Amino acid sequence: MKLRGLLRAVGILAVSSLLVVPLAQSSAQGVTKAPVYKLIWSDEFSRKAGWGPDLTKWTYDTMLGPNSEKQYYTTSRLNSQHDGKGNMVITSRLITESSPYYNFCLPDLTDTCWYTSARLKTSNLVGFKYGKISARIKMPAGQGVWPAFWMLGQDLNEGGTWPDCGELDIVEAKESQSNLVFGTAHGPNYSGGQGIGNVFVNNQPLSAAYHTYSIIWKPNRVEWYFDGKLYHTLTPTDVMGNLWPYNAEFFLILNLAMGGTFAGDVDPSVKTAKMYVDYIRVYSVNGVGKVVKH
Repeated sequence: MKLRGLLRAVGILAVSSLLVVPLAQSSAQGVTKAPVYKLIWSDEFSRKAGWGPDLTKWTYDTMLGPNSEKQYYTTSRLNSQHDGKGNMVITSRLITESSPYYNFCLPDLTDTCWYTSARLKTSNLVGFKYGKISARIKMPAGQGVWPAFWMLGQDLNEGGTWPDCGELDIVEAKESQSNLVFGTAHGPNYSGGQGIGNVFVNNQPLSAAYHTYSIIWKPNRVEWYFDGKLYHTLTPTDVMGNLWPYNAEFFLILNLAMGGTFAGDVDPSVKTAKMYVDYIRVYSVNGVGKVVKH
């Protein structure tokens, strides 16, 4: 996944004080038109139960998790499959002696590999540049879970390095602060603990219901939304003279990590956790936004 730390934003915004962007805004000339959204890419996750991801859209990372996480990412259907009800389900599972990954991870002897899970990405299949990017997700419950929907710059696949490639965390969540939505950007000299972000305070745990997590991404501007409510905006001024890598192609990532520097220790009672993703949709906004096929 990625390094996490303290948000640079000042304070935590209360729900009642969040700015809600109206469909039409006033201007000196009168009322401006509402933005025009056009769907340009989506995955509705409508395949049959037990089927894996659409491999024309998604590929896998197979690796140990970074950031002191406790999972190994696999291609197994036990960790990522459609449920036949319109969801992609990413499942983390405690490794037991009967697991095919037991001898590889040796969880009884090491402290790095207790669970299997999945990390799906559109890397080198489909990329995106600008637009509205939304996912409807029901988050997992359990102390130490770390679900995320995020993006990395395509430059990473062309010889670039992190964080210079840029990273946009559309949403991260954790059980220890189960009602908080974290949205963050990482770039050169503002990554990890210096990532520039903010949080939305929901009135119930994110695992209690489905919610929509979005960004509206424009040249020199990124806005974060929770259920349609704006809670964070980033512009080149905010990166204080550092590189702005967000005017380039990015790819999508979905994953469920366990433990690590952001989520904290996994409670021993957590044997499994499930992240339900209803859809991911990408729109152009007033004609701005494109899909790049590789």
